[in-house]
Amino acid sequence: MTMETTNVNLPWTLQRDQGAPVTVAVIGDLILDEYLDGSVDRISPEAPVPVHLVKSISQTAGGAANAARNIQLAGGRALLFSIGGDDDAYRTLCGILENDRMSTHGIISIPDRTTTKKTRVTANSQQLVRIDWEKVVAITHEQQDMLLEKMRSSTFEALLVSDYGKGALPDRFIRAAIALANERGVPVVVDPKGKDFSKYKGARVVTPNLKEASEALDVPYGQSGEALGQALQAKFGLNQVLVTMSAKGMVLVRGEQAASIFRQPEAREVFDVSGAGDAVAAIVALGLAAGASDEDTIDLANLAAGRVVEKWGTQPIYEHELLEAYLHRSQPVRFAQTDKKVTDLDHLLKQLKSPNFRSKEIVFTNGCFDILHVGHLTYLEKARSKGDVLVIGINSDQSISRIKGPTRPIIEEKLRARLLAGLTCVDFVVQFDDDTPLELIKAIRPHILIKGADWAVDKIVGGDFVLEHGGRVETIELVEGLSTSKIIQKSQEKK
Repeated sequence: MTMETTNVNLPWTLQRDQGAPVTVAVIGDLILDEYLDGSVDRISPEAPVPVHLVKSISQTAGGAANAARNIQLAGGRALLFSIGGDDDAYRTLCGILENDRMSTHGIISIPDRTTTKKTRVTANSQQLVRIDWEKVVAITHEQQDMLLEKMRSSTFEALLVSDYGKGALPDRFIRAAIALANERGVPVVVDPKGKDFSKYKGARVVTPNLKEASEALDVPYGQSGEALGQALQAKFGLNQVLVTMSAKGMVLVRGEQAASIFRQPEAREVFDVSGAGDAVAAIVALGLAAGASDEDTIDLANLAAGRVVEKWGTQPIYEHELLEAYLHRSQPVRFAQTDKKVTDLDHLLKQLKSPNFRSKEIVFTNGCFDILHVGHLTYLEKARSKGDVLVIGINSDQSISRIKGPTRPIIEEKLRARLLAGLTCVDFVVQFDDDTPLELIKAIRPHILIKGADWAVDKIVGGDFVLEHGGRVETIELVEGLSTSKIIQKSQEKK
């Protein structure tokens, strides 16, 4: 993705401008979202219930139709394949899509089917009640085959499965659609529903929220997003799992061979979470379709979710909003200036007790980090993915000299701290003069203590203290053959 602030391009923009728009096929349930907004000023004389005076009525696309709108309005091209009823809700939805210059050729109208409509009665930007108009009936094998035939005759660079459990996506159809995409080498993104995620096997990314992930695993709500993602991979044989965590952001769990990617939320003010999941799945599908990296794709999905939840009701993300969000992206935990990350213990403790960090999971690790190398980077990225905030304790120059001898460190402490602070996965760097970080750990009281896998858990300094206070102690595999000592030895051999 082009990073020039004067000429920023989304990953799919250049291809579109060259006459080849990035196209994403969308399958799933059609929903019409309706809002009856008004005021409540009195109680009915007929019964002890409030009287809602309707002042405005608005209708917009929901479900898979909203996911498709996100793709189209963010600058891509959406091809929507679904089943609707021959009713007013269906005709209203088609009108909304056609107004966005989207083709409705892939949608089939069935006379005896009901198009789902959700009517929300609202006052002062608050929902009072929701009325659902629907009849959940799985589409027939014949209807599934009709949609598959339409998909086979279309060209697209990614497939988005938007599952709302309303009958448009029977297991047979999902598996056939994913198989079709896999035959073409096209990435598949799934916004899931239900408990059986095995039907999504073969998808590139599945995007559950915390509630959906917990229910699919039948585990209590409250586990970390990364742990849930890893459990979903193991149980259902999934590839990547992007767990959205509301106020805690999102984490892309990629597997054993690659570190998870964690992103803090980008919302400036949460107004309504409706449609946030659609926006995330849509932007992930667009990013993958355009060949963007995992990092750029998740960054953009996070930005899109942050903008969507600032809007009232179900609304999509627009291309200009996504560009503006990128240019003015915030870093709620990762400070823009590296010198604000390097701190002393007193200032660090004040920061961690502030409202911005009070509910965050603190990860702590320590080391000399003399001659920063890719092994350090890989280790720290994995450590950061374990929680919300990564604090690094670095040995002072005197401490390193006592431990490793008078020829070390190679890089002085201020420069080592500055280099570490320049990494996006690092949130705070604090120095200690002792031979071990025990007193530092006792002061910080991290939720998670991390060391390299060359350490036995019961030998990790501060481990007992963290466990006694309800925390976790974990180890991370190191990159084989990479260490500061080996780099120094190799450089000396070449002289």
